[in-house]
Amino acid sequence: MPGYPYRSLFSIDFKGLNENGIPTFINTNGDLTTSDLDFQSYDTDYLIYEGPTDPTVTGSLGNTFKYKGFTLNIFATYSYGNVIRLDPSFAASYSDLDAMPKEFKNRWTMAGDEKFTDIPAIADLRMLQNDSRLAYAYNAYNKSTARVAKGDFIRMKEISLSYDFPKKWIAPLHLNSLSAKLQATNLFLIYSDSKLNGQDPEFFNTGGVAVPMPKQFTFTLRVGL
Repeated sequence: MPGYPYRSLFSIDFKGLNENGIPTFINTNGDLTTSDLDFQSYDTDYLIYEGPTDPTVTGSLGNTFKYKGFTLNIFATYSYGNVIRLDPSFAASYSDLDAMPKEFKNRWTMAGDEKFTDIPAIADLRMLQNDSRLAYAYNAYNKSTARVAKGDFIRMKEISLSYDFPKKWIAPLHLNSLSAKLQATNLFLIYSDSKLNGQDPEFFNTGGVAVPMPKQFTFTLRVGL
């Protein structure tokens, strides 16, 4: 879009849940609706600009502490200035094979809940029969302003602890040096938007077939002959 950052994120304007727990939106005509939506429209003026999906600032902080033969290395990375689309977890119907996210604990369950939650109801058979396009409402919800979080994070990227054995200990073994190192990578997030509910903020741009950043533990033994 001219005038916006490359890879900008735009969303459908979410206007809360109705009295039945179904999400409502402003459509291309400016009307409040649940399912009267045209996903093929070339009119994008009704969409809401959220921000860039690429971080505007990235960096890292690290320090090394030494005491006698021990060396402790701590390394953290940070990134901010972007937004993230939350996982598309909502649908008009579900099966026993679907995995539900944590948000479902706060979903609409009874009249009046729409005043306190933005998580839609699980549609029942009558709702589906009354509106053949109800799936549009849930598809739009996944792409709406309600499903966007800040991409800011601080990650504990690496912690390592190494020990260099004193030469007098290893001299009888006829070794020049001996050291052991335990390293942990991608341990945890120090900070991220609570709206992510466990979703990895770095996973957003890695592609649908990628896996989230795994924790890794490595033990290294270095022997100098």
